[in-house]
Amino acid sequence: MARFQFKQQLTNSFGHYKWLIHLVFWMLLLGMSFMQLLQTMKSATEVVKQAQIYAFFTKTVVLLSLSYSFQFLIVPLYSHKRKYLFWVIFLGAVALAFIIRILIIKWLTHDLPGAELDLLQIAYKSVSTFLFPFTFFIAMYYFLDIYDQQKEIQRLIQFKTQKIALESNFLKSQVNPHFLFNTLNNIYALSLRKSAQTAVIIDKLESLLHYMLYDCKADLVPLQNEFTFTNSYIALEKLRHKEDQCVVTVTTKGDISGKMIAPLLLINFLENAFKHGTKTSFGKSWINLDIEVTDDLMHFRLQNSKPLSAIGQSIQDYQGGIGLKNVERRLQILYPERHSLQMNSLKDRFEIDLTINIQS
Repeated sequence: MARFQFKQQLTNSFGHYKWLIHLVFWMLLLGMSFMQLLQTMKSATEVVKQAQIYAFFTKTVVLLSLSYSFQFLIVPLYSHKRKYLFWVIFLGAVALAFIIRILIIKWLTHDLPGAELDLLQIAYKSVSTFLFPFTFFIAMYYFLDIYDQQKEIQRLIQFKTQKIALESNFLKSQVNPHFLFNTLNNIYALSLRKSAQTAVIIDKLESLLHYMLYDCKADLVPLQNEFTFTNSYIALEKLRHKEDQCVVTVTTKGDISGKMIAPLLLINFLENAFKHGTKTSFGKSWINLDIEVTDDLMHFRLQNSKPLSAIGQSIQDYQGGIGLKNVERRLQILYPERHSLQMNSLKDRFEIDLTINIQS
C-alpha cells in the first residue's frame, strides 16, 4: 500500500512533463549559484577552488535531499490528525539539513589558510544561501500543487455539470412513459364503455405528445407554451370526468409573455391531482389550480380533494408516487435555491404550493 502511494506521488509530481519543470527550476537556480561561485573563484588558489567546488556540490546534495524529503515525506503528514507532527518534523528536517550543511562547509575549509571561522560564523554567513533556494522550491511546489487542484476542481465541475444534465434529461424522459401510462389507462377505460369521447381524447393526446416529443428539447420553453400544454391536459381529463363528479377550477393571473420555464415541470402535479383526487368511490371531488405570475416569480398552487378516511387504500396513496419524486428532484437540479416547494396533506385535501424564480 505504501509503495503504491509512493508511486502515485511520483506520478503526480513528475508525470505529464512536470519533471521538465523541476529540471528547468534547478538548472536556473543552481546555474545562477554556480555562476556566482565562478566569479569568486577567479582570484582564489587551486586548493580554495577545489574546496569551494566540493562545498557547492555537497550543499546541492543537501538542498535536493531536503527539498524532496519535504515533498514526499513531510507534506503527506499534513493530512494527519495531529497537525503538530507536520510542523515538528518539518522544522526538525530544516534544522538538521542546515546543521549538516555547515558541518560539511567547516570540514571542507578547516585546513584552508585564513579559514578561522567557527560554526556560528559559518551558520550566519550560510543562512541566506540555504533558506532562499529552499523557499523558492517550496513556492514552486505549492504553485504546481495549486495548479493541479484548480485543474481537478475544473474537472469535477465539468463532471458535475454533465452529471446534472444527464440526470435532468433522464428525469424529464421519465415524464413521458408516466404520462402515457395514465392517459392510455383513461383511453382504455373509455373504450370499454364505447364512449364517443375516445376519438376526441386520442386527438388531444396526439397534440400533447407532439409538444412533449418535439417542443420540449430545449432547456427552457415559453411559459405560455407550458400553460397551453397543461390546459390541454386539463381539458383532456375533463372529457373523462363528468362535471357533477369532479369540479375543476383554473385561475391564472399576471403577464406570462416573454417568461421562460423548464418544460414538463407542472404536468406531474396535475397528473397526481387527477389520479388521486377524482375517486368516484368517495363522492363528488374537486381540483383547484391557482397560478400567479409576477415579474420574476411564478406561484403555482394546486389542491385536490381526498376522502376523510381511507377507502380501499391508504390515505398516503392519494398523495402520489414516483411522479412527484421526479419533479421534486428536477426542481432541485434546475432551480437550486430558486424555488420553494411545499406538499401538504390536510384533513380533506392534498395541496401543492410551488414558487419558482423564473427570471433567466
